[in-house]
Amino acid sequence: MDEVSKAAKYLKYGGCIGIALTGTASAMKVQEVCRAGENEACEKIRFTEAGSFVGGMGGGGVAVPLASRLAAAPICAAIGFGSGGIGGIVCGLVVVGGASYAGGEGGEWVGEWMGENIYEVRK
Repeated sequence: MDEVSKAAKYLKYGGCIGIALTGTASAMKVQEVCRAGENEACEKIRFTEAGSFVGGMGGGGVAVPLASRLAAAPICAAIGFGSGGIGGIVCGLVVVGGASYAGGEGGEWVGEWMGENIYEVRK
């Protein structure tokens, strides 16, 4: 259990690093398009990248608690009971990690779509 606690601590920092890298990649993408000098494309990419970033963070943030309560808790508790505990921990990491990824990807798609729609309405 001590090793799992240590791993969870490092995973927390990994999440922060992932958010920083995603934000930096979005900012660099905006800079690249805006340097080309086309104002309309620059304005549009600002909306779509901001929406994608916010949507990805929100989607992952919503999916993890839902997956934890609805899927990980009952399924992984049963697996953990049968395997002496370690199977439940691994199951929880897989379920929550998968939910985070799926929620983030879905949120990015929705956020980008909304950013594009807001741009179109403003235009």
